[in-house]
Amino acid sequence: MANSTLIETGNSTQDYYHSINQTYRQLFRKLLMLHYPFFRQHNESLEDRQVNLTRHCLSHVEKLDNQNVLEVGCGNGTQSLYIYENYNPAQMTGVDINSNNIELAHSINGSHHNLEFMVDDAQQLEKIADDSVDVLLCIESAFHYPEKHKFMQEIHRVLKPNGTFLIADILSRSYQHRGILERWKRKMNFHHWTESHYMKTFEENNLVVNRKEDITESIKKGYKGFGHWISRRNFSSWFNYLKFKIFIFMQVKINILLLNKRRKYFIFVGEAKKK
Repeated sequence: MANSTLIETGNSTQDYYHSINQTYRQLFRKLLMLHYPFFRQHNESLEDRQVNLTRHCLSHVEKLDNQNVLEVGCGNGTQSLYIYENYNPAQMTGVDINSNNIELAHSINGSHHNLEFMVDDAQQLEKIADDSVDVLLCIESAFHYPEKHKFMQEIHRVLKPNGTFLIADILSRSYQHRGILERWKRKMNFHHWTESHYMKTFEENNLVVNRKEDITESIKKGYKGFGHWISRRNFSSWFNYLKFKIFIFMQVKINILLLNKRRKYFIFVGEAKKK
């Protein structure tokens, strides 16, 4: 079942998210958030640890209640829905460049009138008006943007005076070009920046970073106990179950290796300096 769809994950970014969304629905009977796990305590499910990451990020934002909140790179909409139902924004808008993700987001929205999903490009945000957003969130999406400086220009444009932005992203520890790997990264739209590149571009676009946090260790620890996240009863045979367990084991080990050697997970929080 899920084994065949997971083969698609290395083909392209769109195939990756299509495959992951299908797998979540097959294994958990619902969509889950599309980001890494964050550890708080032992014996948590994958869903628990994904929610942990969202809650930890939002702990850096002073206020969401009665605010106009924009999530850029909202994926399947699950995180936007969680924020809408738990943090009481006046308006919650999720945008994503992947139309398949937005279709899924519409499917889970129900009758929430102040929760809206739209197809839009983070580097243009054509559907978002100037000075209209109180809080802009971008959690584990910006590493897909090839021209992040344009995204930062858009952050400055759409934020209200004194509005807040929060970017949680997977950074590169240093720039290293490695032939075949670099070609595959371009195919998958992986465009990891270093911390210093981020900070320089924030400054160039009049975005003031008030705080930043390295949460790499909590992300790595978030994979503890991952073997218990998948139940045997969701598979038609032990063979399919074993294949899937091997696939997940390899993915987790690769992610941890990268976070140990080449990547780090960072949160930036700040505001737009308006003239």
